[in-house]
Amino acid sequence: MAALHYTTLDVFTTTPFRGNPLAIVHLSSPESSHVSQQQRVLIAREFSFSETVFVHDREELPDSGAVFPISIFTPSQELPFAGHPTVGAGCYLLSKTGKDKLTLRTKAGDVLVSREDAGVRLKVPVDFKVHTPYLNDILKAKQPALKDSDYVNGVDGAEPVVSIVKGMTFIMVELSSEEALAKLQPYAQWFSLPDEYLGDWKGAGGPAKLYAFVRMADGTIRTRMFKGSYEDPATGSAACALGGWLGQQNGDGNWAFKLVQGIEIGRRSEVRVFSSVSNGEVASVELAGNAVQVMEGKMQISN
Repeated sequence: MAALHYTTLDVFTTTPFRGNPLAIVHLSSPESSHVSQQQRVLIAREFSFSETVFVHDREELPDSGAVFPISIFTPSQELPFAGHPTVGAGCYLLSKTGKDKLTLRTKAGDVLVSREDAGVRLKVPVDFKVHTPYLNDILKAKQPALKDSDYVNGVDGAEPVVSIVKGMTFIMVELSSEEALAKLQPYAQWFSLPDEYLGDWKGAGGPAKLYAFVRMADGTIRTRMFKGSYEDPATGSAACALGGWLGQQNGDGNWAFKLVQGIEIGRRSEVRVFSSVSNGEVASVELAGNAVQVMEGKMQISN
């Protein structure tokens, strides 16, 4: 049996038991080769958080400084990128190393992480794409508590479908008020995003992820994210996709957004996104947030 050390954090908050929980599992070089993909899925399933991060031994590269390869797992699969795991891992590793900058090596690409106030700010690997809009009537049928007037229809009665990277795709649904946002219900069962909405990215949709948002008078954006019956306390990748899309709607320039999620499930989270748009295209997206450590321990796995 091998012992793996782990730490849990609450991400996008400075208050324990708020934000989005994250498990970080530490893998030294000998252990890395013995922990299989299936074991990593099982470990993520044991924590039962939305994601678990496996942190590998640090590398020192002349141009990049400290580089930490990470792998991100849900209880069912590996992800190329996700927002709250990278923010959480960045906060944790900066605190442990005492550095002001480091690089996280994800499957979607390298992520430069910088210390910002008490949290971190990171450059997101971007393969931004806006797909065919999703017909609003389909969504309305699945949310009977909402009235037609609760929706701010996207494009001709359809809602934008946006990816921040391939495989991280969200249906963006703008609602008219916080009251409408509060009436949203998780879906009794998953429904898939059909391939015709994804064009060249057919097969990368998977279960449809609904990201609902309301623009508040003070400029804050209130959000909720559902994947089937699961509601996420904070969704960094969805926030990045929304920040890129809103930046495109605003036009060329640099844009900053503050998003608040998780209130309806008692886990208030605060996410900040910065997008840059040039010639109508999303040139860059940055994600910022905080994290607080909650638990640490070790687990036993078979060699």
